[in-house]
Amino acid sequence: MDLAEEIRERANMDLFGVVDAEAYGAKAPPDHRPSDFMKGARSIVLIGTRLLDLPLDGIPETRKEYTANFHMANTQLNHTLFDLGAYLQSQGYKVFPIPYLEMPGWNLEKRSAGMLKVLRHLFTLPRIHDVVMAVLWEKLSYRHMAVEAGLGEIGVSNLLLTPEHGSRVRFAALLTDAELPAGKPLEPGLCQPEQCGHACVKACPADALQEDGSATDKAACLKYYIKLGVPGMNGVRCGLCVAKCPVYKASFREK
Repeated sequence: MDLAEEIRERANMDLFGVVDAEAYGAKAPPDHRPSDFMKGARSIVLIGTRLLDLPLDGIPETRKEYTANFHMANTQLNHTLFDLGAYLQSQGYKVFPIPYLEMPGWNLEKRSAGMLKVLRHLFTLPRIHDVVMAVLWEKLSYRHMAVEAGLGEIGVSNLLLTPEHGSRVRFAALLTDAELPAGKPLEPGLCQPEQCGHACVKACPADALQEDGSATDKAACLKYYIKLGVPGMNGVRCGLCVAKCPVYKASFREK
């Protein structure tokens, strides 16, 4: 068994893929390249898990359950990431994990409601909006790495869509100097907005998505999140764009 298959079996996740770190870095902008985190990285290992359907299907009524599902999935990924990293390190390879960093634990009830209202209003100011958009841009994008690994495509929602699970997935990544066979991007075709009537765009309560698939207005998205409670501080997650995307349904993909 080669090393890549050994890692895949050890991970035992719903999704597994590998990206050539140097090739990905050549396409990525400064500060978003694997070499910015680990010098000598040759491969990016992507692991992914599917979210449970019913907590998503019931949103907005089941947002608390969806948020718990979201964090449990990320926790599972982070544990697996550590296990894979420890194994590769024991085999003499260097590794650097890219875990999911937003974890629950802070008590939102200790935060001033007035402070949250002020933050929501600040996001409407153009200069603040631009700053927030820049800060919220991922340092290493799981979505774009997964596309390069051949695990899916980016849809109108700017979410990663996978052939088996649609947008109902979470990812984590591991940089390593182990040289592993990389995947290749898929031919696009999963996202069919005309067929679903731009379901994700219509579902967005923050008007953060556009029918042409242009960049998500992350400041508008965060403004709505703060209305629900600050993410990572016991606030619930929105999830409507994920919930309304029909690509996870085989009946939709086969039309």
